[in-house]
Amino acid sequence: MASQPDSEIPTNTVQDRINRYLSPERAQKLDPFVVLSFCPVNVNDTVGDIGCGPGYFTLPLAKFLVNGKVYALDLDEQMVAACRERIAQARLGNVEVLECGEFDFPLDNSSLDGVFLAFVVHHSADRTRFLQAVRGLINPKGWCSVLEWYPKETEGGPPLASRIAPEELEKLGREAGFRPRGWRDLNGDHYMMTLRNG
Repeated sequence: MASQPDSEIPTNTVQDRINRYLSPERAQKLDPFVVLSFCPVNVNDTVGDIGCGPGYFTLPLAKFLVNGKVYALDLDEQMVAACRERIAQARLGNVEVLECGEFDFPLDNSSLDGVFLAFVVHHSADRTRFLQAVRGLINPKGWCSVLEWYPKETEGGPPLASRIAPEELEKLGREAGFRPRGWRDLNGDHYMMTLRNG
């Protein structure tokens, strides 16, 4: 997920990660509103932001979904708390923040129009199983937008060994039952792929 379970990690380390996720430098390289403009989201959709972290994409999604709803999920209780706090401060009434497991989500099957996965797939111990679990949440005509790091040296980001090339992500998507619908470069370090459920 956006954040590994880290009950044994000191709070300041988690706070450091939250600050990094929400930094202005990140927004310069990865503007959430620009990213969402490439997403097949509709203002009426019900969307899951899985691996939401402190809500970097959750808030922009909620602002876009004027007639819709966001379910923000993470397996790290401190990230869930940080996201809830930011949603409360922004007074957004169309967001529900929930704790989840890696493959278990507190949502009904086919209850979402779309899912947003920002830098989460590479964390999973079983990527195909994770994507299958996500796919189960999406209605038959729904979509899944995935952001990942290119497998190359960058400043920051996950270890090279855990990164996923676009071709590999397409293969994982197919194995999970999705239809990959192409991908685009975002900034030289990150790319975005759309997977369709039907």
